[in-house]
Amino acid sequence: VPNMTTAKLSALGFCGADDTVNPRHLALIAHKYPHVEWGILFRPDKEGLPRYATKAWIERLCHILNTAEDGNKIKLAAHLCGSYVNELLTSSTDSLSASSIDEFLTQLYKWGFRRVQVNATAVNGVYTEKLADDSTIQSFLRSTRAHPKLTFIVQKNEETHPLWNGLLKQEEPLLENVVFLHDESKGTGKVTGGWPTDEKFVATSKRIVGFAGGIKPANVQSVLEATHKACSASGGNEFWIDMESGVRTTVLRVDEDGNEVKDDIFDLDKCYRCIDTVCEAGFMNHPPELR
Repeated sequence: VPNMTTAKLSALGFCGADDTVNPRHLALIAHKYPHVEWGILFRPDKEGLPRYATKAWIERLCHILNTAEDGNKIKLAAHLCGSYVNELLTSSTDSLSASSIDEFLTQLYKWGFRRVQVNATAVNGVYTEKLADDSTIQSFLRSTRAHPKLTFIVQKNEETHPLWNGLLKQEEPLLENVVFLHDESKGTGKVTGGWPTDEKFVATSKRIVGFAGGIKPANVQSVLEATHKACSASGGNEFWIDMESGVRTTVLRVDEDGNEVKDDIFDLDKCYRCIDTVCEAGFMNHPPELR
């Protein structure tokens, strides 16, 4: 049995921030709560739809964060879907894919992103037929070697088994900048049955692991307790949790012509309810002026 150390929460992730929120609002919250990590979904064929910010919005956000004096402290994660993942996973055999994804990953770093989640699932618009191919595994490893300042998050679920299993089977130990996220929901908000405690997913010396799937304000406290236990049981030192569907709300409004319109928004109030709960549970703190 691994030593039941007390794992620390390293990040509280809210994914799907989009044009329905003001980027300055995200900066305000992140400056007061350094644990908060804003997740931005990147999928070219859906840019501008709910959950998928426009490039102009992302540039505004990054400009605001980079002009702040402690801007580099704000946690930003890029969640890659669609063609970005297809390029990344073919980059060892296709030089066009390699130059395209390398340019994009370099841009992400310039914008202030420090973590990149690879969502290699069909629901995220990725060709998954070749996940088990050695060239796919080598392409992933090539990308992590080419961008050592970025941390790459492998979304781990049944569907991505060929990818993460292939990575774990490599004779060389994984680089420090590869970490795993247990996420059976794949961004659909499905609640998970139980949180895995397998120590092979906290393999690098960072000993960090992530958990996602069906997390929302109503259950964030119980999830925190359970994931904290699961991380400690697997020998991990740090863990993060991440949510996407759980911080969205459908808002009804009436447009100029009197028609009812439904807007799907990134709900900062739901984010804040989670922050309150996580602070009450003792995993992070309100700043002195908000206690």
